[in-house]
Amino acid sequence: MKTVRIVLAVALSAIGLSACGATAHASSPFVASADCTVSVTNVDYAGCDLAHHDFQGLDMASDNLRRVNLTDADLDGANLQGADLSGAKTRGVLTNVSTVCENAAFGPCTKPGLRGT
Repeated sequence: MKTVRIVLAVALSAIGLSACGATAHASSPFVASADCTVSVTNVDYAGCDLAHHDFQGLDMASDNLRRVNLTDADLDGANLQGADLSGAKTRGVLTNVSTVCENAAFGPCTKPGLRGT
């Protein structure tokens, strides 16, 4: 009888934990950045909320921008060459023909009329 109680308690706690949501992102392995400070030396912005940020003319070549929120961000003239933008939210992102997109995956670089597309 004691074993049944333990099994039942474990099963119920597992159900309770699953109701809290997944502990990992759907496209694991995914590790969110611990530092979302926009700087020249930071190359890992994975999972950061950078909505409305001004990246105008910044060099973000080969940066990790996976699952970044770039909603309404300004990427006019930014260098995104080789950057990984998979899963990024890009609604309302501002770009222009001087935004460099060679070898950039996903995100605003899929829009027509950008340099390198």
